Amino acid sequence: MGIEEHRNWDSVDYTNLLSGNLFPPNFMWGVATASHQIEGGNTNNWSAFEPRSKSGQLSGNACDHWNRKEEDIQLIKDLNVSHYRFSIEWSRIEPQQGIWDEDAVQWYSDLVDQLLDKGIQPMATLHHFTHPLWWDEKGGFENENNIDDWIRFCVKMFDVLSDRIDWWCTINEPAVFASMGYVLGEFPPGERSFKKTRIVSTNLMRAHARCYQTLKSMEHGKRAHIGLVKNINLFDPYRRWNPLHRLQARLLDGMFNLCWIKGLMTGRFKAPSALRSKEIPGLKGSSDFIGVNYYTHLLATPFMPTKVDIDPLIRPWEQRTDFRYPMYAEGLRRAFDMVSCLNLPIIVTENGVADDDDDMRPEHIRRHLQITGEAIADGMDIRGFYHWSLMDNFEWAEGYDQRFGLYHVDFETKERTLKESGALYSEIVKAHRVPQVVILAGGLGTRLGERTKQMPKSLINVSGKPILSHILDWAGAQGCMEALILTGHLGEQFDGFRHEGMALTFHQESEPLGTGGALWNARHLIQDRFILLWGDDFHPIDYSELVAYHEQESSPLTLTVTTEHGEMNLLHVDGKIAQYDKSTSPPSEFNGYESGTSVVEKRVLLEHGKDGKWSWEETVYPEMSMKASAYLDNTKFWDMGTPERLERLAEFLNKTSL
Repeated sequence: MGIEEHRNWDSVDYTNLLSGNLFPPNFMWGVATASHQIEGGNTNNWSAFEPRSKSGQLSGNACDHWNRKEEDIQLIKDLNVSHYRFSIEWSRIEPQQGIWDEDAVQWYSDLVDQLLDKGIQPMATLHHFTHPLWWDEKGGFENENNIDDWIRFCVKMFDVLSDRIDWWCTINEPAVFASMGYVLGEFPPGERSFKKTRIVSTNLMRAHARCYQTLKSMEHGKRAHIGLVKNINLFDPYRRWNPLHRLQARLLDGMFNLCWIKGLMTGRFKAPSALRSKEIPGLKGSSDFIGVNYYTHLLATPFMPTKVDIDPLIRPWEQRTDFRYPMYAEGLRRAFDMVSCLNLPIIVTENGVADDDDDMRPEHIRRHLQITGEAIADGMDIRGFYHWSLMDNFEWAEGYDQRFGLYHVDFETKERTLKESGALYSEIVKAHRVPQVVILAGGLGTRLGERTKQMPKSLINVSGKPILSHILDWAGAQGCMEALILTGHLGEQFDGFRHEGMALTFHQESEPLGTGGALWNARHLIQDRFILLWGDDFHPIDYSELVAYHEQESSPLTLTVTTEHGEMNLLHVDGKIAQYDKSTSPPSEFNGYESGTSVVEKRVLLEHGKDGKWSWEETVYPEMSMKASAYLDNTKFWDMGTPERLERLAEFLNKTSL
């Protein structure tokens, strides 16, 4: 259970949320949805149950996401997030047993492609409360033999999508699925049976273990990150001094939380209300990460209501959400502590609040992100945060009465409107994001011999892979999620080039245009601020410090300058670039060398750019005299322009772990 901490939130300083200093640069910022809640037009176990649900409302066409995915992907992009968690609707993929709907498969494949094109990394969930009616009629997870059908579906989708999706969730909230469907009767099949709860819970863990082991054995399986998503619902004794309240909280905590976590840790699973644990083959070590969904805590007494439509107890100082449970952000840290025994990376795969008028959600976001950032500062391995949800949607048994979205949805017109909370989340994310990387990767090099006369230097293998891959490795570790690769006129040589965890856009010229011409020709793909890199230089500099300096100086262009180089090609005075000359005989007063990493405001390109072939550095740097800033940093950089330099770079990469 842990200690029930409460803090005075009025005294908390949120400054770091908007200064960009609370989260690491490669943090996974995301939003989450589930297929049945947004797609519309589904026929599955939930659509069949809806007339008997608490609200009696039908999902119908929901948010009509199935027909509006391009619009919704842009909404995700507009939030500045780098990741999107969605679920794959099995009932669409296999509407009848053994019959695949390839059009539906293609829809999800297109969704992934369009997300990646926008620089958004997909995370797919394979079971999020819904499955086909034919499988439900066979008993679903009540029958262990039925797991074969679900595994076949998982294999099908992994085979199609795993070349582009690196993050996979097997089963979403197994404890919620079992308890709401078979204890409280609020989810399909709407039963109240502890016996079936034990059976279903055990089969959910069997299904997860089999899914993990099966997908790991497939092509791309070793590269993929596959994990279980566990809802952590904390239980605290209502009267802390009352032993019966403490006992009830401990029992509920064990059934809803600890038995599932212990199962993952030990490979033996003791289902809720079971007397003995069972060994489940493949369960131990069956997650590469643990997804944590967190919303609240509940105050336990022996007389707790067994219906969710009765207001739960809350502390006098706590604020109720529209769902009637309290906002309790302190519990998120306790959830992290609870799963830390697994020694796995943690991802907040869901966190949000039901708040119709959006007056609570901004503070809810601030508090939970503050808690997450503090946990990271304390050394916890928390990789990402997915807000629930992208937009208002069909909230299961509550129908359309509860709104969780960062975008308001008019369910009559389907119009989406950004809420204040959505703008806040976007602002916090943007403060922590590193700008787009633009890499001049098309340069040839005669000094490296015959191979680079017709092959860009950026594709030369160094220490086992192209230098471009090493550059992207470093950029990705610095938090860059998007890279624009300017390939010159030999762009076909980059066909099939991929980099895990980054969205790559390639742009080719029909003829050699020089560095400036290449940038000008791709200006429609370049964002308002970008980091400019050279495709044959490796420069492991801290991007966040460089960008912070650029912002501090309010500079249109900031060049990284080293004073420790055998040659000098510029003069810097009072933090500004006064002169630049890359000739072999620079003036003696030159005191710095451009070391290959710049931060550029796009307006500089638009003001100085022109058609045709021209050099970026020989044109823009002189014209920006005493306007461009010099960021002094003597981090070693590696120019592979000659065989000797290439050899030194290889030696460095072979002995260095970056």
